[in-house]
Amino acid sequence: MQKKIEKADAYARRNTISNPKKMMDDQVFWGIISLLDWSKEDEEAIVEAAIKELSTLTVWQIRHFEETLSYKLFLLDTEEHAKEIGEYCFSLQDQHFSPDLFLYARCAAVARGKEVFEDVLSNPSKMLKDTEFEILLSLSSEAYYLKMDKEFEYESGCSYETFSNKEGWSNTL
Repeated sequence: MQKKIEKADAYARRNTISNPKKMMDDQVFWGIISLLDWSKEDEEAIVEAAIKELSTLTVWQIRHFEETLSYKLFLLDTEEHAKEIGEYCFSLQDQHFSPDLFLYARCAAVARGKEVFEDVLSNPSKMLKDTEFEILLSLSSEAYYLKMDKEFEYESGCSYETFSNKEGWSNTL
């Protein structure tokens, strides 16, 4: 486990986090997230309406959406949240923790809307268990492609990769 922590620490040092760039108005952001249709079973069908709505906005607004999403995922990137994701939770003794799975679990918390996100953010024990929603990471790129018919190239000012929030992992890294 010590090697895993050392690798994570080296990664975090290489990828220093700056402040987020311009973000989308929270009400607009959560309005788009609220378009996720949980009555559907297929993930692509769940996100379809949100992608269509996002694609009607300006290129800058799509970038601001991506920045807002990145920042919210960054805020949930803490050891306390990682300890609460269910079967593959973070533990210094356990070798089964997956940084990617933790990212996808954080996506699920954001995808469930403002109330769930704020609840989980303020109380890590309420983190959704054994669930993930990786497809949330593709909303901006899919909307941009729909709008511009080319690949989305944008680097947010704040990384959502696991272990990027140094403050959230200060006891471990």
